[in-house]
Amino acid sequence: MMKTIGVLALITSFLAAPLSLSAAEKKPVKPYKLDTCAVTDEKLGEMGKPFVFEYEGQEIKLCCKSCKKDFDKNPAKYIKKMQEAEKKKEEAAKK
Repeated sequence: MMKTIGVLALITSFLAAPLSLSAAEKKPVKPYKLDTCAVTDEKLGEMGKPFVFEYEGQEIKLCCKSCKKDFDKNPAKYIKKMQEAEKKKEEAAKK
């Protein structure tokens, strides 16, 4: 009985090890800093709860789920647009 428990504990530790490694390797998601939709520039929350997802380590917030189709057609366009808007927001906050 004790031998069986020891073997099970050993097997469990080997199975759990890859899970802890992958969690440690996962990079934190960069938060979305704007209060507008990345696609339409609509104020978030005006159409209900924003649609939130992650794209290449960046949190993205859209005014609705249907905007995801537009985002998926050209993600680079919207990422660039977001970065420019974030930069303007940071510059305005410094003034």
